[in-house]
Amino acid sequence: MPRRRSALVSALLALCLVTSPGCATLPGLLTGAFTGAVDAPAEVYRHHRGVFEHNPIYWPFNLVVFVPLGIATGPLVGMCKGIALDVQWLLDQMGYERVFQTYREPSIWRPFTIHW
Repeated sequence: MPRRRSALVSALLALCLVTSPGCATLPGLLTGAFTGAVDAPAEVYRHHRGVFEHNPIYWPFNLVVFVPLGIATGPLVGMCKGIALDVQWLLDQMGYERVFQTYREPSIWRPFTIHW
């Protein structure tokens, strides 16, 4: 019985994700692991650029720690950013051309860039 229930919950969750009205939520979820592997260490570098320039030894630590962290948490963070971008689109504050066609801060391809 618990196996059937978990299959039903999974099917309902998949149905909700596929039929959600937003266009950025699902791509954020599906590509979050890949884009998170790139954006998580890049965001650490963006916030600590001077430290990395003066101490290049931090690069291996940044990659070893934040690439796996980006892969593990990227889908959830990408989905959350996608939901935020969809809400902004619904409020007519954001156009999808900035979300999908650029690598600027509001891009869905930068899930760990949470300020825009």
